[in-house]
Amino acid sequence: MHARAMLKSTLLMSTLLLATACTAKSPEAATMSSVPAAAATAAVASTAATSVASTAVANASTAAAPAAAVIAPPSGMPAGPAPVEGQDYYLIDTPDQPGGDKVQVVEVFGYGCSHCAQFQPFLSKWEKTLPSDVQFSYLPGPFGGLPDGFERAFYAAQAMGVQEKSHDAIFKAVHVDKRVATADDIPKLYADYGVDPKVFASTMHSFAVSAKIAQAQDQETRWGVDGTPTIVIDGKYRAMQVIGEKGEERLLHTIDWLVAKQRPEHAQH
Repeated sequence: MHARAMLKSTLLMSTLLLATACTAKSPEAATMSSVPAAAATAAVASTAATSVASTAVANASTAAAPAAAVIAPPSGMPAGPAPVEGQDYYLIDTPDQPGGDKVQVVEVFGYGCSHCAQFQPFLSKWEKTLPSDVQFSYLPGPFGGLPDGFERAFYAAQAMGVQEKSHDAIFKAVHVDKRVATADDIPKLYADYGVDPKVFASTMHSFAVSAKIAQAQDQETRWGVDGTPTIVIDGKYRAMQVIGEKGEERLLHTIDWLVAKQRPEHAQH
């Protein structure tokens, strides 16, 4: 009987050892296999409850958080994002001192400049909407094809009283109709406005026109203008078009924003 009991005990121990070898693939797994099933079940249930509670708290916090408010522009400033200095505009090193009751806006342009030609329709439309406290003017620059001839043409047309009504059409004649190949072709454009081309050519090379060109170029140098179109606001800011989609609208927004920024400087006048 004792021998039989010993044999049964040995067989039982062997069975237990074999079962342990099949399930305990690592020391960590062996340790986990010794955890009672009830304790493991309780741990899983506790983890799930904690996860559900955390999710509920997070959802409640999200629901309670107010929606992000839309930041309105400062009082008196145009709607939309503020232009970026060094990207949309630059501060002129030696700015002019503001005077009078109007904010001065000047476009430095060239009839031979293709970018000016593309911008002109947008600028013309914008000019018609200007408030009474903004004064806009053009200043020809030495940029684009035949710069000297086009600068002289601007001042000659101004002296002969046809600059305003011919301005937009000159861009079309140069860039669309291709009517100008040399400087000698420029006076012929103004025959469309009842001006004798020979008289116009003589006016282009007059002393008065030469003096105005010298003054304009000196002004552009002080403003730091190195290309066209360049918009100068109150002699203090210089803005140029940022290349990209809706670049013209972005430039006009920059102009409006800088005009609004300068407006208080003229309130005392």
